Amino acid sequence: MKYFAFCCLFAISVVAKDFVGESGGFIAIPVTGETTTMPTFSTNGQKFHLYGLPYVDVQTELSIFDSKITVNPVDFGESRITITNTALVTPSAEDQKRSAQESKQLRSVLSRKSNLTAHSVDFLRPVTGVITSRYGKKRFINDLPRAPHLALDLDGEIGDPIIAPLDGKVILVDNFFYAGNFIVLDHGSSIFTSYSHMHSTDVVVGQYVTKGEKIGTVGSTGRVTGPHLHWTVYFNGNRVNPEKLIEDGFIDTLVGENPE
Repeated sequence: MKYFAFCCLFAISVVAKDFVGESGGFIAIPVTGETTTMPTFSTNGQKFHLYGLPYVDVQTELSIFDSKITVNPVDFGESRITITNTALVTPSAEDQKRSAQESKQLRSVLSRKSNLTAHSVDFLRPVTGVITSRYGKKRFINDLPRAPHLALDLDGEIGDPIIAPLDGKVILVDNFFYAGNFIVLDHGSSIFTSYSHMHSTDVVVGQYVTKGEKIGTVGSTGRVTGPHLHWTVYFNGNRVNPEKLIEDGFIDTLVGENPE
């Protein structure tokens, strides 16, 4: 039997051991005693932290709660797209300034302390469309190298509903140069999700939404080649692989990878 519990205490006792995970993935860290605001779940009488790992392109070692974590790179492949609007590929000085201000705005909202508590990491798929571009792919736009794709692209038609994958609070609704119509949700326990290229946004900042509630519709705003949802998930400050969270048996598989 497994369940999730999230609390706001600061006394921590964890089982120190070495862990191995993959770029953008997760590890389950055994815990004893009380926990921080990090997502925590129990299975078969053992309590675990759920920790999201950063994207890396070389083997990287981290130290979390006195445990050594080795994060291995993954060959996610590459994605090549062509965008005919060259102003979106090589933006003007004014648009570069706008984009920099938007990046700063996003970092600011993601860094704010939240008193929200996540009660589950049983994510719903935000749209029903198939995956068109997976997490981690090396991107080339008009044959020019760009930053890796640290999100999941899901296919859709303009107007298709987008739902909240978990309960949360709307902390940003805006129109960004690259992301187009854009929403960020705070799910508590250092879990955030963002939604780009939307056609319509049906929520306002400060609004609380429930898991499965419609927050807007699929669109093709911003820098895109066609309508889809660009879905980003942030765990403890890292942009993680959203596909892991919507896989059947995700937690059972994860615990199996890092057994006691």
